[in-house]
Amino acid sequence: MRSFFLLVLFSLLLFSKDTVEVFSGEITSTKDHFHATGGVILLYDGALLKAKEATYDKSESLLRLYGGVEMIRRDENKVFSETLEINTTNKKIDFEKLLLTTADNLWIDAKEADRDKDIYKIKNSRLSSCNQKNPDWKIEFEEAVYHKDKNYMTLSDAKLSFFDTPIFYFPYLAFPTINTRTTGLLFPSTQFSTEEGLVYQQPFFYAPTENFDMEFNPQIRTKRGLGIHVTTRFIDSNSSQGKFKLGYFKNFDSYSNSNHFNPEHYGAEFLYRSTNFLPKSDFLDKYQQGLYTNITYLNDLEYLNLQKDSASSLISTNLVESRVNAFLYDEKDYLGIYARYNIDTSKRSNHGTIQEIPALQYHSFMKYLLSDKLFYTFDARVHNYTRTKGSRAFQTEFDLPITYYDSFFNDYLDLSLTENLYLSDVFFSNLQQKGEDYRFYRNFHTLEISSDLSKQYNSNVHTIHPSVVYTKPSFEREKPFEYKDLHAEQKELFVTQTELENFSLGLSQYYYDSELDLNLFHRMGMINYPHSDLPQGDINNEFGYTQDNFNFYSNLFYSLDKKKLHSLTTTVGYTKSDYDIMMTHFYNYDLILDKEATSFLHTSLTHTFNQHNQWYANTDLDLSNSFNHQWNIGWIHRQKCWGAKLNFGQEQIPNVDTSFKNTSLYFEISLNPLGAISRNIEQDFSRQGNR
Repeated sequence: MRSFFLLVLFSLLLFSKDTVEVFSGEITSTKDHFHATGGVILLYDGALLKAKEATYDKSESLLRLYGGVEMIRRDENKVFSETLEINTTNKKIDFEKLLLTTADNLWIDAKEADRDKDIYKIKNSRLSSCNQKNPDWKIEFEEAVYHKDKNYMTLSDAKLSFFDTPIFYFPYLAFPTINTRTTGLLFPSTQFSTEEGLVYQQPFFYAPTENFDMEFNPQIRTKRGLGIHVTTRFIDSNSSQGKFKLGYFKNFDSYSNSNHFNPEHYGAEFLYRSTNFLPKSDFLDKYQQGLYTNITYLNDLEYLNLQKDSASSLISTNLVESRVNAFLYDEKDYLGIYARYNIDTSKRSNHGTIQEIPALQYHSFMKYLLSDKLFYTFDARVHNYTRTKGSRAFQTEFDLPITYYDSFFNDYLDLSLTENLYLSDVFFSNLQQKGEDYRFYRNFHTLEISSDLSKQYNSNVHTIHPSVVYTKPSFEREKPFEYKDLHAEQKELFVTQTELENFSLGLSQYYYDSELDLNLFHRMGMINYPHSDLPQGDINNEFGYTQDNFNFYSNLFYSLDKKKLHSLTTTVGYTKSDYDIMMTHFYNYDLILDKEATSFLHTSLTHTFNQHNQWYANTDLDLSNSFNHQWNIGWIHRQKCWGAKLNFGQEQIPNVDTSFKNTSLYFEISLNPLGAISRNIEQDFSRQGNR
């Protein structure tokens, strides 16, 4: 029997450069062998190993541990095994009845496994993140390779089971073992429609650095064609980030001919935003700045629609807009430059589409003039309306409101007088018909009398703001012609801003509780145009109330001239810890076109009946046309190791003469931390249904 101190010295000679420290209740040793029992702890090669028993054989260079073996390394996963064998020459490790756990609670158990440096080879195993004794889900596989240094695992012949019922088979599966951005295959998505057949998408995620990644999303539609979208995301500074996407899809000839589609759909998108895009300087650093870019180029709308998951997401508008906005401002001034480019997909050529490239704006915030009771703001804009073919216009606008403000009767009465000056110059070019440039002057006066009153009731506060506003045009000049006399090609380039004489009354009031939370607000107003075809205008009444779990909102517009309700929005909601109920009604009547009123009712119900399960249902009713626009019901399950979502619904999408029905069944299973598997089954998008 040797003491622990002598054993450590003996170990240094035994392993040459390697050192093993053994803590044990009982140790016997010879020159080429030792045997430790009685609760063994070993420190070897940067790892802590625990076992009931350990032996070492120098002739074979094998360190063996038996009985409840644990191996722990700093910042690494924990390994449990029935037996463990380490070759101290090449550092290869063999396991019997292995249990491996990761930082995200993913565990793997296997009958046999080995480790060579940072690569585990595991056979006849299973993995899950649920309770090990009786897991809700598990993936069983014949063979796996776990790259410990890359936190990455590949499986062969894998079978996913839920509650011991197989539901998916994967010939090959690869995934990260930690919940961070990692290069690899993402879970595929499938969809089925009678028009396009089976839709299968298999994304691949490439993340070489923390601030850059790419997602490759090839897809095949068995009755239509195949294509790919590639999305690149990047963060180039602490204050800026962007995304660039390219896409291409090739239709089968039979599908293009039968549906009158282009043979190919392609496009590109670029989105970029920054809050600090200008170079550093003492002058520019004093200003807040921003840059927003959203650019889309495509040959038709199908480039975008091929990225959508459901019929309700399909884009129907023919105009696709791209924007670039940049601005610079401080508390005194604002400077902006904008560009807007439109693609009209309904036309064969985009040469005649009007573009605004660029537009400039300068705005001067409120500044005092002579005294603190007289102030002004100033706004100047430049617009360049252009196109490849057709008329063009260059417009400059100047807007200068000068306001006098004062209060009387101990601040109970507020008075403001405003002179509003406006000038617009429009210079035309490339006109097909002879025409002259256009200039428009306008001036109007505004008088406002108002008051701000506040009173406290115990710990609650009530405020009220009555106001009277009168607007009177002073002069309005147009030359050399009135706007109505311009050619049609001139008027389509711009509109002129006019002001009618009007008189309005307003009343706003707010009620706050002791915590200064807004419990009730009420805003009411009416406007009168004495020289208009509809002189009496609308009455607007807006009301909101919130108390405990109940909230109510209403916004009403009533036409005094037509003696009809113009529009009404009403929302009622009730929220508790396990219930969320909401009902919203929209009503609108177009007084100018005198068309049939539209009326919609939206209802939603969510019931959380325990910490893991939630039911929901919602519907949209078109009351004016007496049909159910959309309805769906669903179930959501969430727990630590997995989640699921099941949704069944139908939507009816109006068209010019008929409507399109679309029924869908969607289900999703998320396996933590692996990701989600989803399926969306839809009826033929083009199936026509009766209203």
